Amino acid sequence: MDEVSRIVVAARQLEIKPRGPRWAHTSLCVLDAVFSINANYERHTVPTCHRYASWAGISSRLAYGADLPTGDERPMRELVTHIQTCGESVFAAQVLHNNQRTWANWQAPLKVEAARRYAEILTSNGIEKLSDANVLLTELDKLARIERDLATVPGHGSGARLAYLWMLLGDDGRIKPDRMVLRWLRAVLRRAVSTSEAVRLITEAAVHLGRTPWELDHAIWEHQRKLSRPPCLTDIE
Repeated sequence: MDEVSRIVVAARQLEIKPRGPRWAHTSLCVLDAVFSINANYERHTVPTCHRYASWAGISSRLAYGADLPTGDERPMRELVTHIQTCGESVFAAQVLHNNQRTWANWQAPLKVEAARRYAEILTSNGIEKLSDANVLLTELDKLARIERDLATVPGHGSGARLAYLWMLLGDDGRIKPDRMVLRWLRAVLRRAVSTSEAVRLITEAAVHLGRTPWELDHAIWEHQRKLSRPPCLTDIE
């Protein structure tokens, strides 16, 4: 049995679901993509996005794909202006209440700096709203150029953050080959898997399953998250 077939067999044991509600604003997608790396998603990343939305007066934050774009979608430039006006340290501490850094070193840039630079690069290339991002994903030359610029932002790592950004902005053909996904693949294939291999293997397996890569990626992520969650997490919090 080849590796893709082994992944398909293992994936049939997962709970693969259609994509649920998504962030309805590009600014929330950027914050999620940046702040989710090496962080507890429910305890830290999601609250960070909601704190910004509350502060910025964003009401309709989530929507199903069929309902996007929403009528009150806010442009990305607002996030840039908000961070620049407050200053990164103040914005991180007083708006987001999240001082996480791009890697585990007290001298590393704040994640809010990475979010600002992401937003600046995207807006400078005309990406303000979700519809702009969806057009960009079809313009491969422009996309490649923007990806090169985004890869220079602190915390790029293996590229999982960037892949996840496109997932959040609406590309169901992308996956986020983070440590959760890599750990699952390693258990299934009994070998270490690189991020580029993970993208290929998950994408091919999704085709065999009749699912999108996003759906399979998310099912793996949810499965691994449940395995790694402490049994009394709510009590600990």
